[in-house]
Parts: sequence; C-alpha cells; structure tokens
Amino acid sequence: MIRIEKTRFTQFIKDLMDEYDVFAPVNENEKSSYKKIKSASEIMSNLYNTDKSPKDVFFPQTETFFKYGEEGMILSGMNDRPISIWGLRNCDSNSLLMLNKVFGGARQIPNREDFQDPYWKEKYDNALLFNLACNEPLSTCFCNWFESGPFDKNGSDVFVVDIGDAFLLEPVSKKGSTYISKLVGIDKASTEDLQKLEKLKSEAESVMSILIDISSLKDKLEKIWGDAIWDEISAKCVNCAACAFMCPTCHCFDVQDEGKGEQGKRIRIWDACMFPTFTKEASGHNPRSLSKERVRQRIMHKYSYFVDNYDEFLCTGCGRCILVCPVNLDIREVIKQILDYKS
Repeated sequence: MIRIEKTRFTQFIKDLMDEYDVFAPVNENEKSSYKKIKSASEIMSNLYNTDKSPKDVFFPQTETFFKYGEEGMILSGMNDRPISIWGLRNCDSNSLLMLNKVFGGARQIPNREDFQDPYWKEKYDNALLFNLACNEPLSTCFCNWFESGPFDKNGSDVFVVDIGDAFLLEPVSKKGSTYISKLVGIDKASTEDLQKLEKLKSEAESVMSILIDISSLKDKLEKIWGDAIWDEISAKCVNCAACAFMCPTCHCFDVQDEGKGEQGKRIRIWDACMFPTFTKEASGHNPRSLSKERVRQRIMHKYSYFVDNYDEFLCTGCGRCILVCPVNLDIREVIKQILDYKS
C-alpha cells in the first residue's frame, strides 16, 4: 500500500487527467452524482454516497447510437480517451461488475461479439476505477447482506482509504498495479497508517445494518409467486420508478427513433418495469397491468431471475431506493417480510 498526502491530491488528480477523462462525485443542483471534472476542487469531500449512482458514466440515461439523414447513417463516435472514476463506493463498483455481465458478455454466448454491447464494453474495459472505502456507512446501507462490506475491494482497480491527512492506495487489478507503479515520489504506507486503516474498518463494520441471512430468498420467491403477499407488498407503491432510476444495477432500456422530416437519430433511454407501459403490447394487451404485478417483477428480477442467469442477486445494498422512495417502502423490510411469510 502507498500513501498520498492530501496536500498532493490536487497534483495526483491533475496527473490522472493527463491520461483519462476523470469522473468523480460532484454537487449538481443540490444533488450529488458522478460527473466529468476539470480539477480536483470540484470533487465532493466527506461524502457518504452519491444521490445518483455512477452507472450512467458507462450506461447513460440517454445515449445516441447513430444519426441518419439524406447523407446516410452516421455512427456515434466512441470515447477518444479512457475513463477513470475516483471515489466509487463498494456497492457501486460491485454494481458495475453485474452490469458488465449483462452488457459486456451476456450469458447465452459470452464470447460472441454480437452478444456484447460495444457502447458499454469500450468504455468499461478501458476504465480505471478507484474504490474509496466507506468510513461512515449510512443507516440505509446493507451491503453486508450480499457478502460485501464498507471496505470491500471487489470491482476496483485501486482500493483507496481516507485516513484523515492522507489517502492509502492499494492496487487490486493489473491495470491498477500498472498505474500505481508509474507514480513518482510516493511513500509506502507506514505501520501507523495500516493501524488507522484497521481501526476505521472495524468502526465502519460495527455500524452496518444487522446481518440477515438471505440465502433462502430465491427459493422462497419461487414458491410464493402467486400468493396474496404481493398485494400487501405493493399496497404502498405508487409506481414512480424512482427506485429503478437511482438503482446502480437496474438496466432496463428502450430504443426509439426521434426525428423530423429526413433527419433523425436512434437513441437508447432508460426505462423501468415499474411503468405501466413497459410491457404493453402493440395489441393493447398488458401482461402486467396491475401494480402488484410490476412490483413482483422488480423483486423477482433482482432476487430470483438474475440469480438464475448469473448466480448472484441483482442488488448491492446501496440503500438508494430506501432514501428516494416517496412512500418509505424499505426493500430490507420487504425482504424480511418475504422470508417470514408462511404460505
């Protein structure tokens, strides 16, 4: 592990920007999200977690595939420079790993290029990700339910810990090791530094949500698909889809053509299974016309269907859906309700 004094942080980010387009947590209209920065001064410090997840760095809310007109079709250009993200939390670096299974190589034929999304893959494969440990998890955080924790390194290239007067950096991947090896005039972490790290880790883990065993959740969901519990769970939900749009792992989208006359473009935009029109067919029939059916679909996708496909839950316990829900529908309570339910 190496140590970077905070007095040298501005130069560190400047050097990083020489090679990468750097994204970091910033404040925008009183909400925090990951945006491309021009200097280290824009980075939000002492931030627990961003309001908006970083998935739109690689999977934008609106993305143009190509434009068309009299001159023919013009493909959208890929990134000229690779991307680096500073300040990812473990829940978000884990979420990007999950999304990469969907966009980077779908399970059907993972080595076939036509099952890979080039708009995602080019950006993600070349990215350098700095995962910042959570010294102070929020009360809504429950990443420990998913075999993770506030000091998890999974999905990062470089693991970072803020110890007060300095950052400790540990390379995790080959990309991370290559970048760290190029840094000049950097000190190694001292024994005292490592002791601070262990203390911070212990304190962070001690305030996490009480651990719940969810290993039986998938099996339970398969048994209660048609039960009345879904009326109870969905009773509060207003189908606003705020949870899906803030979620770092939700990845439903729609593809539309927009244009006028002989000019237009094809775009991909985020969509959500919570919207009534999401499954509405051209005939007018909607197989999920009821709110309870849409709520059930969202939960089944995250905790059953995705497990079938990729052998893990499509949730990282970031707690954003809990914070943003206008009717205080807490997914942790929903999971407990399902586990306790007697059919």
